Amino acid sequence: MKKMALLLSLLLVSNIAHSETHGRRLGAHVHGTIKIEMAVEGKSVDLSIDGPAESFVGYEYTPKSAKEKKAWAQAVATWNKQLLSKLFIFDKSLGCKINSASFRQEMDEEENKDAKKEAGIHSDINAEAKVTCAIDLAGQSLVVALKKNFPKIKKLAVELVGTETKTIDINSDEQTIKL
Repeated sequence: MKKMALLLSLLLVSNIAHSETHGRRLGAHVHGTIKIEMAVEGKSVDLSIDGPAESFVGYEYTPKSAKEKKAWAQAVATWNKQLLSKLFIFDKSLGCKINSASFRQEMDEEENKDAKKEAGIHSDINAEAKVTCAIDLAGQSLVVALKKNFPKIKKLAVELVGTETKTIDINSDEQTIKL
């Protein structure tokens, strides 16, 4: 448990530093490229996703039209309610449940103020979730299906932190990874 607390503290400090550095300017991002961080310890998994909003909803500005608002609502609902049935799929026998989840759009404030056209606005999606299962996850499998459900995602990099840290590039719509 101390290991998980230390890991979460490091991730939090990293996210705070990222927010400080990129709070006013998101910095460069590559459309279609998403980074996932997964911290696995015992029966729990902490998920963190960062990538351009365009990769999830097809635009990077605040939704205005009914179609854009619908795309945003669907993305939020998929993350918050269907996380374990559509995006990160564990075997049902593991008894996994979502403890908490958030899906938010972070706007580039400087560009938002200065932009004359929506094409100049940049935003990222920052999504997090905590999942707890009934069974220890060591050696278990997980299907990552973000690309299947968000087709604008072209490249997916997963950093898996557990007994060892490894980075996995996912190039298919679904890929099974060993925890």
